[in-house]
Amino acid sequence: MKVLLVIVALSSPAIAGRRCDEQSTVVGHQRCTRFGAGWSGATLSWEFGATALRVPLDAIARDTPTGHVTAAATTVVATAGRLRDLYGFGEHFYLASELTLGRLTPPNLTIDPVARETMPFTAQDRGWLFEGMLAAGTRSSVGPIVLGTELAFGTRLMIFSDHRIPAVLFGQGGPVLEARAHASVWLSMHWSAGLMLATSVVERDDISLTISLGLHAFPFDGGR
Repeated sequence: MKVLLVIVALSSPAIAGRRCDEQSTVVGHQRCTRFGAGWSGATLSWEFGATALRVPLDAIARDTPTGHVTAAATTVVATAGRLRDLYGFGEHFYLASELTLGRLTPPNLTIDPVARETMPFTAQDRGWLFEGMLAAGTRSSVGPIVLGTELAFGTRLMIFSDHRIPAVLFGQGGPVLEARAHASVWLSMHWSAGLMLATSVVERDDISLTISLGLHAFPFDGGR
């Protein structure tokens, strides 16, 4: 039983309580570490966020049963939910996997010869955005605030429809490479609130802003 307790203690990712050291010959004059200062090894956390995106769309030229559909290259906006799983390695380095699902505003399409003028989208028109990413980043703490940067790579798929062209879907997608900056603040030992700004390394008009709530498996991610 004693051997088992020793193994558990040695393998634990944290030193329970606080460690105090005498700082002088004065009895009782001690300096103590903060809670969690002895945490080590990997940490795990999740972020649940709301994301606003502005993404570019290539020009469209396509024959459909209704007519020839065209649209100029443009940017569209989307709102989405984002789930991130973060795996921390030590105090500063982490990896993350990310899934984003949301709705986008379809572009205006011109149909020739049925409608030569561009028609604005209506409530019947639908657009969806799907995105999966992997990220690697660094972070540092300044009191209760955590600041960091990361580089994310993945793929994005956008699908949309137009009520004037029944049963026809339009889609675009491809790889995405983003540079990101983020900041978060601790709300408690296990909860944080964060803000992240991302921009594509390739496309100037591809940007996003995410507001998130973080849930942390270990108190303060072991860095407090």
